[in-house]
This record gives sequence, C-alpha cells and structure tokens, in this order.
Amino acid sequence: MSETSDLESVKRALAQAVEEAAGAAELSRLLTEYERRLDEVARSEAEALTRMREAEVRARRAERQNTQLAKQLAEQCYQTEVATWKLASVQDSRWLKLGDALHTKNPGTVARTLKEPVKKRPAPRRSEFKPELPDVGEPPATPAAPDPRAPQVSAPMVDGFEVPKGPLARPYLTVASIVDRQTEALLRYEWRQVTNFGPENWAAMLDQHQPHLLFVESVQPGPRQGNGGRWLEALAGESRALRDLVEACRKRGVKTVFWHSGGAVSRAVPAAEHFEYVLTANEARVREWKAALRHDRVGVLPLAVQPRIHNPIPAIGGRTSDVFTLGPVALPAPPVEVSEPDQAGVAPRAEAAEPAPGGRAWQPLPGQDDDKTSYDDVLTAYRRAGLVVAVADADARVVAEVAACATPVLRLAAGVKPEVTVAQAEALLADAAGLEREAHLGWRRTVPITPLLDPMFDVVGLPNVRNTGTVSVIAAVQGAAELEHLLDQIARQAHVPGQLVIVAEGLDAGLVEKSARQILTPLQTSAEAAPGLSLPQGVAVLQDLVVRVPDAPMTRGAALDRALRMAEGDYVAVFDPRDVYGQHYLSDLIRYFGSTETEIVGKASFYAHLPEVGATLLRQPGAEHRFLPEIGGGTLLGRRQALAELGFADVSDDWDETLMRQCRADGIRVYSADRYSYVCVRESAVGRLLGSAQLQGYFPVEPLALI
Repeated sequence: MSETSDLESVKRALAQAVEEAAGAAELSRLLTEYERRLDEVARSEAEALTRMREAEVRARRAERQNTQLAKQLAEQCYQTEVATWKLASVQDSRWLKLGDALHTKNPGTVARTLKEPVKKRPAPRRSEFKPELPDVGEPPATPAAPDPRAPQVSAPMVDGFEVPKGPLARPYLTVASIVDRQTEALLRYEWRQVTNFGPENWAAMLDQHQPHLLFVESVQPGPRQGNGGRWLEALAGESRALRDLVEACRKRGVKTVFWHSGGAVSRAVPAAEHFEYVLTANEARVREWKAALRHDRVGVLPLAVQPRIHNPIPAIGGRTSDVFTLGPVALPAPPVEVSEPDQAGVAPRAEAAEPAPGGRAWQPLPGQDDDKTSYDDVLTAYRRAGLVVAVADADARVVAEVAACATPVLRLAAGVKPEVTVAQAEALLADAAGLEREAHLGWRRTVPITPLLDPMFDVVGLPNVRNTGTVSVIAAVQGAAELEHLLDQIARQAHVPGQLVIVAEGLDAGLVEKSARQILTPLQTSAEAAPGLSLPQGVAVLQDLVVRVPDAPMTRGAALDRALRMAEGDYVAVFDPRDVYGQHYLSDLIRYFGSTETEIVGKASFYAHLPEVGATLLRQPGAEHRFLPEIGGGTLLGRRQALAELGFADVSDDWDETLMRQCRADGIRVYSADRYSYVCVRESAVGRLLGSAQLQGYFPVEPLALI
C-alpha cells in the first residue's frame, strides 16, 4: 500500500513538473515570438523612417530650387528697373527737351522749358532686391537601422541637480527668516520667504515686505550660515539687533518664533527668551526649554525633508559605485610597500598606498564640517553616491536628506571594527536589487516638512490654508470576484482615500454597496483612532461611496470615464480589480506630486505575475523616477481636472495607451515613479506586457514588489 501511494506521489510530482515545464516552454515560445515580431516591427519602422527621410530630402531640395528661382527673378526685376530708370533719365534730360522746344511752333516756350528744373527719381538699389544665392546640394538621406530595443525613456533632469522655483504651499504668507542655508532650502517652498536683510536694514524690510511671521533659527557659524552671517553676533547676544527686531515685530503685530534646530540649549536661551514661541527639534528637550524660559509656549518642530529638493529624481549619469562616509568612519589600514635597499645600502622610505576598501573609492560626503561646498552641489552629491556609510552619531538631518534622495544609508553601530564596516558595505553593494529596496524603504521613512508646520500655525494664530490632496479611487468591476478582490486592495491602504467610485457590471447595486460598506466603517474607525500614525494631519478619510450599475454592457474605458465624472477628490487613482496593490501604494504615489511638476503619476516599470505558469516578470526595468511617454493604466494617479479634460477612451484593454497618446499630443507630463507596491496579474503575457519585460524567475512576486 505504501509503495502504491509513493508511486502515485511520484506520478503526481512528475505530472506537475511536466505541466510546469510545458508552461515554461510556452512562455519561452511567447517571448521568442514576441522578439521575432518586435524585430519585424523594427524593420518596418526603419523602412518607413528611411522613406520619410528621403521625402524630407526631396522636399528640402525643391524648396531650395524654388528659393533660387525666386532670387533669380528678383535679379531680373532689378535689371529691368535699372534699364527703365536710365530711359526715364534720358527722356527727362534738358538736351532732349531743347530738341523738342526747337521743333515747336511756339518759340516762346523754349526759354521756359529750359528753365524748368529736372526732376529725376532716384536710381534703384540692388539692396532692394534679394541677391542670387548659389545652389547648395542636400546630402542624401541616411538609411535608418532597425532598433528592436524598448521605447526610450526621457533623460534625468540635468547634469547635477536643478533646484526648482516653486510652487509654494502657502503663497499668501510672508515670513522673514533668519536661518542657515540648509533650512532656507527646507522652507523656501512653504511660504514667501524673505532672507536678504541684516541688522542694518531690517526696518526697511518690515516696511517693504510686511511679513506675517518672523522665523529665527539657532544658526551656527560655518560655511552654511544664513543671511550672509550678519546675524551671528546678535544670536550670540553680542548686540541688540535681534532684540530690537523682535520688539518692532511685536509692535506691528508680527508673530515671532524661534526654532532650536541643534546645539546646546544654554547657548540658544539668551536669544530665544525674547520670542513669543519657541520650537525645538527634539521632543526630549521640551521640558528643558520650559524650565529655562519659565513658560509653556514651547512646541516641537522635528527635523524633516523638503520633497521639492530631497527626492529620488536622478541626475545625468545616474549613481556611481563610490562609497561616501558621513562622520569619521574607521577604515582598515592600507598596505605598506617596503622597497629593497638601493646600491648604496639605503632603504627608501615606505609609502602607504591609497586606501581603497573593496576596490571602490571611499570619500567624505561633501558639505561636512568646514567644507564650503555649495548646498546645490551637496544635493547633487546625494544623488551620485552608490552608498553612504554613516557613523552612529552622524547628523540625523543629513541622514534623512540622503535617504529622501533614495540613496541607501548604512548606519554603523558604535565601536564597529573597520573590517566589519567594509564587509557590510561590500555585501550591500553586491546585491543591487536588495540595495534598491533598502533605498526605497529609507525614502519612505522620511517625513516631509509641509504637514509638520500645521501645528505651528494653529498655535501662533495664523491662517493655514493649503491643498491636503484628497484622493478618489475609481474602478470598473465585472463580476463578484473582481469586486471582492478590489475591496481587499483598498482596505489595506495606509493612505485612506476620501472617495470610492465603483461602476459594477452584472452585479446588484445594493449588494455592491453593502460589500463596500463593510470596509468603509473600519477605515473610518482606524483613521479617527490614530490620525497621527497612518495619515498626515488634514487628510480626509474614506467618507463617500458611489456605486453605479450600467444598464448595458460597457467597455472598461467607458466605465472608468463614467466613474471619473463622479469623482470629487483633488486626485483620482485608477484601481484595476485584477491587480495587487500594496499597503503603501497610495501613500508612496501621492508623495511624488510634492516633488515633481506633473499632472499624472504612475509606474512604467513594475512587476507582473502569470499565475498559470508561476512566472514573475519585471517590465521595463530602469524606467523609474523620470518623465516617460507612457505608464501602466492600473498605476495611474492624476489630478482630477487634467484627467477630466482628457477623459478615457471607450475601449476595453487599451484605454491607457490612448490616454498616453493624448497626453503626448497635449504636452502633459507623465512621471514614472518606483516599481514597488504594485503587481500586474494576467493569465498570459500578451500585448504590451511582454514589451521590455525581463523574466525574474518562477517564484512568488510579493517578496519583490510588496515591500
């Protein structure tokens, strides 16, 4: 009996292996067929491009010939005009008139005719006619070569990093700031910031700009000191300029806030005690500040990042494999080369080789200590590093900024050995996929400054009006299975959408609404119970549910267009009920609107899974963090006004491709974000899914995508 069961198990295992092999063979055949078709399309495209170039050459040649004929005609017109002028000049001459007068029957007119002035028109000038240009032949058209590669993506921003100009989160608010260069970059997009004033002209600044708030930081001397270093003496208590400025602001009704971003509390107290409100970057120091100031007007403004400048947008050339160090990182001693004695018996001095742990370049991160590198160049260095190794007590503010640029950071424990440091760094750099996942997780852990400023305005009593970015999720559902799967994906989102619009085909509207209500109440309860954990302050929770059941069958594009017309959020997210969305899908995607000038955000590079054969694909690897011609429709998140103007085409599967063509035609920028927190699930790799896809293996996709 046991042998029979073992035999059956072996048969089942063999049958399963044969089935998997057949599936793998089918997938390989499909990939080969797709590559063959891609080559044919590339050749056809090359032939069409060659014909187009030949037509352009013929058109340019005909245009130049027409231009040359026109210039020759202009020259003939000029010569004709000269001959006409000469004839008129001869006819108007006095000698010709004398002959006419002698033959007249009235001799008395002779004297009068000769005395009359001769009026000749000026001679024509050649400059009035375009000169003839030589005929310059056009080179023949260059034949186009077939290019079966994937569609080309746009290049990164610029060589280096281009600091954007705006927009502002609170454009109605004017703030006079005494801050360092780092904080100036952090806050320049939060309000209208005024920094070009000092102890000698602050009164003129108050009259000219009439600020609503005076924001002063505990600026330290160094290469990044703000306002040209003009306020360092006043901040150190060596002059009355800061005290006089605060008193003038109090008389004008201007609120005053002092922010202790670092350094000793005792050193900052003499300057901070004149301000109405004091903020500290460390919550643990609130009690110390209250004791020093003897009042309770003390709050917390943590260190944060500015998405407009601290973001994963790359610079040209991408990242290098170099390792940058943050703080004094101990490295292994370099080998010492000892040379043999020379003929005189004197041994040359031993010289140490340059340290190159693991064969890579290790260098300090620019901008540390007394390094006078500009902050713009520091932002570029953040994007160049392959890895940043930070000591245990490294500046937490710099670590956060580096992580916000999607640069992986290795935090060292206290007392770690140099050999262990190099081994850890080399292990991280050897796993490219793991390094990218860690970089994305580090970016996700950073906190933008914009929502952290809201409590400050509530305390000081200034208006705080900004767009909080509510999201409407729209979906077209066909069948109960898709509905159930869709609701599960929405229920897991950390960023709760404010509205859910479902167009369900073939289902009862009451059943759809009842099923959706089951996730509506838990989402409201969890968001209200812990608003500071899962949602930024001011973000709305799911509070609106719209369900529509069409009377007749509709294409997926038509159903989405109908749902779009009923959406009311600032942003609209399209969820495909067949795909998988991670917990941080919406919360990650919505953040990219704070760092890019775009109307639509999505993913051109993403993971796909084929359940029938168990294969996991990565579509268009490398197409992340840049503007692209197109993205996947199931990953689309756009501004509602822009999407409403575009609309969705009345087609089943290619509505997103049609939308992307419209965006290209209308000049609407589309930004491709990261490849995580989303999985495209299809029964087979057909159509565009095979385009530029790389087979990752036959294993579950969740460990790769849902991080």
